[in-house]
Amino acid sequence: MEAHTLPPAPATYEQIFSPDRGVVQQLALPFENKAGTVTIALVNNIGIVDSRLHTDCLTPSWKHFNSKPFVEMNFMVEGDIYQTMEGFSGRKLCARGSNNLLFNPGTLEENQLVGYGNYRTFGVHIWPEKMSELLRAYVPELEKYSEKIYAGQPFLLESPTPMLTAKMKYIFDTIWEYPDPDGLKKLYLESKILDLLSLQCESLLKGPVPKGTTIPAADIDKLHAAKVLLQQRLEQPPSLAELSKLCQLNEFKLKKGFRELFNTTVYGFIHETRLTRAQQMIREGQHNISEIAYQLGYSHPQHFQRAFKKQFGITPGSLLR
Repeated sequence: MEAHTLPPAPATYEQIFSPDRGVVQQLALPFENKAGTVTIALVNNIGIVDSRLHTDCLTPSWKHFNSKPFVEMNFMVEGDIYQTMEGFSGRKLCARGSNNLLFNPGTLEENQLVGYGNYRTFGVHIWPEKMSELLRAYVPELEKYSEKIYAGQPFLLESPTPMLTAKMKYIFDTIWEYPDPDGLKKLYLESKILDLLSLQCESLLKGPVPKGTTIPAADIDKLHAAKVLLQQRLEQPPSLAELSKLCQLNEFKLKKGFRELFNTTVYGFIHETRLTRAQQMIREGQHNISEIAYQLGYSHPQHFQRAFKKQFGITPGSLLR
C-alpha cells in the first residue's frame, strides 16, 4: 500500500490509541520532506508504534508531548536519530541498534534525523500498572524500576550494547504476519511483545560495557553521528569544517576522537568505506567498474582501480571473472 493512499496519523496519543480504531492501523506520517508510514496496534493495555521514514535531504526536528503515562520500550531498527527529552540533560544520539526502557510521562520530546535515508523506529507503549506487574513477577532484578513506575518517578534505562540481536530482528521482521481473526491477532501480537520484553530485559541486565577510551560519552555520540554522515555522503564527503559543524564537535576533537574511537582518520575512513562499498557493488553486478568509480566520488576510474588494488591486492575486474 502506498503511503499517499493511507489516512494521516492522528496528532495525539488519545487519538492514536483509541480502542474504536481497530486492532491494527496503517497510517501516513504527516511530515514535510519525510515520506513514511506508521503501523499501530492496541492490544490489552499495550500500544505498538512501528514508524518507517525516508528522506532525501537534511530535515528539521519535530516535537511531541508524552501526554499518556506509558512505559516505553524503544528500538532504533534503522538509521540514527538525535533525541532531546525534557527531564534528561542534553541531546543524545539514538544510533541504529540502540534500545531503552523509558518512563517519562507528561513531558516534551524533540527528535532530529541524523543525515538522510531510511529510518525505522519500533516502540512499545505499556500502561504503568501492566509494566510494573510484569517486572515484579518476572524480572526481580529490575524491581526497583517497578517501584519507580508505581511512584511516578521518571527513568531511562539504556541497553549497554547498541545492537539488536537476531531474535529481536526476527520479531521486527514478523510482527505484522498475524492471523486474521481479531482474537488470534491480539494473542499473536501480545506474545511477540512479551517475547521482545524478555529479550530487552536480558540485554539490560548485562551491565555496562567497559570502555578503553577517555573520550566523553557525549562526544562519542557525536563521533558516531559524524561516521553516519560520512557513510551517507561518500560521493561528496563534507569537509572537516562542515562535518565539525554538522556533528557539533570542534575540528580538533573530531580528528583526535575519530582516530581514537575508530582507529583511523576521517579521510582514512572515507577511503576504506568507499572501497568496501565498491567491492559490494561489483559483486552485486548491477553497475560496471566506471559507473561504480564515479558514483563513489572518484574523479577517474584509473584512480579507483589503483586504490582498489592497493587495498585488496586484486583488481576490481578480477571480481567479475
